[in-house]
Amino acid sequence: MANNANSAGAVRDIATISTGVTITGDVDCAGELQISGRVNGEIRAPAVFVEVGGEVNGGINADRLRVAGSVDGTLKVGDLVIEPNGEVRGDVQYGRLKVAAGGVIEGKFARSGVQPTAMAEERSVKLVPPADTENPRRVYVD
Repeated sequence: MANNANSAGAVRDIATISTGVTITGDVDCAGELQISGRVNGEIRAPAVFVEVGGEVNGGINADRLRVAGSVDGTLKVGDLVIEPNGEVRGDVQYGRLKVAAGGVIEGKFARSGVQPTAMAEERSVKLVPPADTENPRRVYVD
């Protein structure tokens, strides 16, 4: 896991499934999960980032999900952001949704009406520049 500091200076752990790595089975993560490889199974984490080239074949249950790669499965998420290269297919239940031009969505999409946390109800979904200049593709959902 990598330690990164956010804008408030707090350190957080990020679990990474790197390019070339395939995981078959369920993944439970207590912190953020960055996927550049492939996962065949169910994922549960507070925040999931599927990077360009990353693939998920299975369900995702997360407060925040950003997709720049591809996801095929049943999703139950609070905030869902689909980037220009992102592809989401399947049954999706979301609280808030943002799809960038070029993003692909196919399947059944339903707004759940339930936000992931009380704090999330007070904020708007926006894309902000990453604090980590070594990984400029990284975008956080606030």
